[in-house]
Amino acid sequence: MADVRTTHEDRSRPMASPAWSTVWRISGVLATVPGVLFVGLAAAGEMGVPAAIGSVAATYLAMILIVRRHLRELAILRQHLDERAHAGDLDTALADRRGAISHIGDTGPAADLALSLERADRQVSAWIKAAHRQAETPSRVIQAIPDPLLVVDGRSRIIGANRAAQGQFGQHIEGRDLSAVIRHPAVLAAVRDAQAGKPTTTVEFEIAAPTERTFTVQVESLPDIADHARAALLLFVDLTAVRRSEQMRVDFVANVSHELRTPLSTLMGFIETLQGPARDDDDARDRFLEIMRLQSHRMSRLVNDLLSLSRIETNEHSAPTRKIELKPILEGVKATLDLEARRKDMRVSLDIAPDLPPVFGESDELTQVLQNLMDNAIKYGRSGTVVEVSAQFADKVPAAYPGKRDGVLAIRVRDRGEGIDAGHIPRLTERFYRVDTARSRELGGTGLGLAIVKHIVGRHRGALTIESTKGEGTTVTVYLPRASQAGKGAQGSGGDSGDVSAVRGGVRAITAA
Repeated sequence: MADVRTTHEDRSRPMASPAWSTVWRISGVLATVPGVLFVGLAAAGEMGVPAAIGSVAATYLAMILIVRRHLRELAILRQHLDERAHAGDLDTALADRRGAISHIGDTGPAADLALSLERADRQVSAWIKAAHRQAETPSRVIQAIPDPLLVVDGRSRIIGANRAAQGQFGQHIEGRDLSAVIRHPAVLAAVRDAQAGKPTTTVEFEIAAPTERTFTVQVESLPDIADHARAALLLFVDLTAVRRSEQMRVDFVANVSHELRTPLSTLMGFIETLQGPARDDDDARDRFLEIMRLQSHRMSRLVNDLLSLSRIETNEHSAPTRKIELKPILEGVKATLDLEARRKDMRVSLDIAPDLPPVFGESDELTQVLQNLMDNAIKYGRSGTVVEVSAQFADKVPAAYPGKRDGVLAIRVRDRGEGIDAGHIPRLTERFYRVDTARSRELGGTGLGLAIVKHIVGRHRGALTIESTKGEGTTVTVYLPRASQAGKGAQGSGGDSGDVSAVRGGVRAITAA
């Protein structure tokens, strides 16, 4: 309905008035019968001629006033209806015009008609509002669908797109030709089939921009859309995560099979040799048994890492709630790896902030993270260098860090090795990914160490960054949130900080496994 200004405008318009000729003509017709009566009374001597003439004149004048009033009210109603008939839109047609018809009196046929008209206007307005609400509901539902949805007309122009479609294909795609948005021939062919009234078709296709994605699109004919008798509906379902998961599973099985094939083949070959030609060769038997021991240890490490990774992934959704002191863990891991470092004429240095607060975590998992990182630094560092390990408050927090950015702790492990090419760094945390496969296997690596680190850090709601410069070395930084003084894990603070000897025992247990 219109606002108050409409009422003021209606009141300022000139009131409709009937033509005087019409008023006189109708009044004359209505005054004829009384006039004849007065003339007859005068002719019969029952009324004087002057009185009869005055009565006829008074009757005619009264008829003029009465007729003019009713015709004026009807003219106002007619003007009101004409304005509605010539309105440019529905809102103008149903605008509040009570000011325009307020000049009609409260009684009489015109007043009754005006009152009925007002009631009809209110009812129609209520119906229209209800229809708008009903029409908006499907639109809101379509907009809320998380999958992209497009509607194209018979000429393959896009006439409808929800928010997901605009986010995927562009904000201003309505009105564009479908072939300018999606250039996959199978999709365009399915749309043409739908426009021809053929059954629903499902097509799987890939797009490269803005990121590589895999979709399955269901194309269905919509013959009942007004003015678009051959319209088609396209519903896209994102299969990127599903296909990526399937590929990861295939790669995982292939990698595990490949990693196990070599030691198993070695064991089988040496067993056959020991059972045959080398049955009585003591030197060959000792040498072969040592190789078999190393290969069996390699398989054991691989299985243990796989079990560890599976266990971590199972619990990754639940963040640790117990308070852990990092200093005893760092010192315990260092003490355990000092002997290995001395074998390579290397040294591990610790730089721990004196006011380093605790974190919410699992002692064994954090021990595994630090041992994997320090062990890698020793394996791939140059002889005679120092592995620098520090635990401080973070100066900068990476964009990938998921929590609050105040009070974040940064644990850095830096080696002085050959460094890693920048192209390898994004893939270092993938399972079984190695920069130098032969060297990694020679050093006893399974290709799962950094994958385990990534998942443990993710479970602790932290972040992992890797920086490397060729010829200078690599720095791996783990960012962890500090445990608040009133945190939910306060009840678990006792016992987890532990002493150095307890942590060393845990490290040795993991190493032995």
